[in-house]
Amino acid sequence: MKLIGHEESRKISYFQVDGNRLMTPAALLSDLQEAAINHSDSLGYPVEYLAGKKVGWAVLNWHLQVGRMPKLGESITIQTWCEKCRRMQAIRCFYVLDEKGEIILKGISRWIYMNLEKRKPENIPQEMIEKYHSGQESAIPDEKFIMPKEQTGEPVTVHTLEITRRDTDSNGHANNVKYLEWAMDDVPDEIYDRMQMVDVRIVYRKECVRGNEVVLKTYIKDTDEGKEIRTFITDKAQTVLAEAVTLWQ
Repeated sequence: MKLIGHEESRKISYFQVDGNRLMTPAALLSDLQEAAINHSDSLGYPVEYLAGKKVGWAVLNWHLQVGRMPKLGESITIQTWCEKCRRMQAIRCFYVLDEKGEIILKGISRWIYMNLEKRKPENIPQEMIEKYHSGQESAIPDEKFIMPKEQTGEPVTVHTLEITRRDTDSNGHANNVKYLEWAMDDVPDEIYDRMQMVDVRIVYRKECVRGNEVVLKTYIKDTDEGKEIRTFITDKAQTVLAEAVTLWQ
């Protein structure tokens, strides 16, 4: 299958890995985000252009199916393409390939086109739709971006943090990668160090900005497929800003 999109290769650096010398989930998500931005640049819509128009893309969902995490010093290839692009939304897909050309990750994400002044969605220009839309098959067919059911019981951890300058991006809100980084901090060591993360789902419901205080509540559930870890990120009024769910085997 010929890729109708964007492809780039990179080597896994020391600052991107954890104590197991494997790429951290947040570093992986950051590289996928970077590839998406580079694809947009190549189509004629760099960040500077969008900022000048006071528009931008905000991600609503991620779903990653992980065969294995890349290792320190390993070279990977990231492929990304826009499966669908219409009205206010775009569906972007990803493959991560190892040095043998084998797929080690499949990913899909949903993005919304935003008016940054009004902080509201707006229709994607037709010219942009024509450039982004590839019609290529999905990396994860029939994806509905459905999150697992509500967690019951007591959380294993609860803590608060304040959004600082280092957490924010060019749109002025907490970068989507940060939510996964926060969630990973609350995965117990016995799971993170001894098990493999095989699935990641994230939904972003409401943005948060510098100075906001957020509350993280993490729950663990045993399922037939492995240990499911779910983190709710809320504001002080308990409004859910985002949810991150990972599956470990």
